Amino acid sequence: MSDDKSRAKTAGEELTERQRCILSAIVREHVATKRPVGSKALAHCEELSVSSATIRNEMAELERLGYLSQPHTSAGRVPGEKAYRFHVNHLAAHEKLPIDKLSWIHSQYRRVERDADKILRLSTKLLADIVKHPAVALEPGREADQLMDVEARPVSAHTVRVLCTYSAGRRQEFVVRSAESITVEQVEQLGRAIRHRLSTGLSTWAPDSPAGGTVGEAGIPADLLRAVRQQLWAGAGSRVYVEGTAYILDAPEFQDLSHLQAVVETLGEQPALRELLSMAAEGAELSVIIGSEHAIPRLEQCSSVLSTFVGRSDLRGILGVLGPMRMAYDEVISAVECVAQQAGAVLSGAETG
Repeated sequence: MSDDKSRAKTAGEELTERQRCILSAIVREHVATKRPVGSKALAHCEELSVSSATIRNEMAELERLGYLSQPHTSAGRVPGEKAYRFHVNHLAAHEKLPIDKLSWIHSQYRRVERDADKILRLSTKLLADIVKHPAVALEPGREADQLMDVEARPVSAHTVRVLCTYSAGRRQEFVVRSAESITVEQVEQLGRAIRHRLSTGLSTWAPDSPAGGTVGEAGIPADLLRAVRQQLWAGAGSRVYVEGTAYILDAPEFQDLSHLQAVVETLGEQPALRELLSMAAEGAELSVIIGSEHAIPRLEQCSSVLSTFVGRSDLRGILGVLGPMRMAYDEVISAVECVAQQAGAVLSGAETG
């Protein structure tokens, strides 16, 4: 998780040892109870060995430093994004899943057909049922087949044909329409704008990103830009699998309809999920993304735990969990790593077996 530590290297550095102990205890208590944590709830912690009054004073300081918040004047405190980042950065080596659960996972994989689609469906379902959060996976494969070049050609006054060339030689074309009349100059400008986006990374050009937000896009009809983005994202990359969406209904954080809608919309959109999964750090086996660290603003109330795995033909896949920031990170990390390892091993064997 070294990449995650670099996202917020200062999380916890300004705290005293006692404040760190109190903050860790608050996170554990809040994850377990789903309720704000008061000083009395911490007084029984043997590792603290301080009075309730001292705990209250330290909690007030932690709130001032941005680690905690207080929902109501008379309520206890709840951890914020900064607290969860501190917690994850300072997790001790997490324990492996219990033997009985490992045996159960292995038995499920022994029964599945040696078919990539069925293996990834099983993997996401197993992971979701273990951690009680939605699970997502990106199949190994076409992420290596990158979009290399795009050419836009006018078809009529309102229609443009877009031709895409991928690194593995695959070619794709689609036609998009605009309500406005389009000039030849605008079509050429569209081609240049798309190629500019390719040079900076297509993940920065999600379907719901504002039109005309980059130099070179001004003057191109907004509906045309939006249609092109949607087509590029729909045709790019590998398939995304989702299981366990209903588990978000069990999280108190998503009783707020706006938060619930944001997560449901994300889980229902392949382009958004590809963008989320693309955040798995290159070269890292595990990535933990918390709150505003997500590139997708509507996930600022969530956390993601993502693990890479190597499947068929040594291609890289990604498996992970999306849930509230209040999650049992040590348990989730163990489950994600275990299922990702199994998925990679079985997918590799499916190709040769």
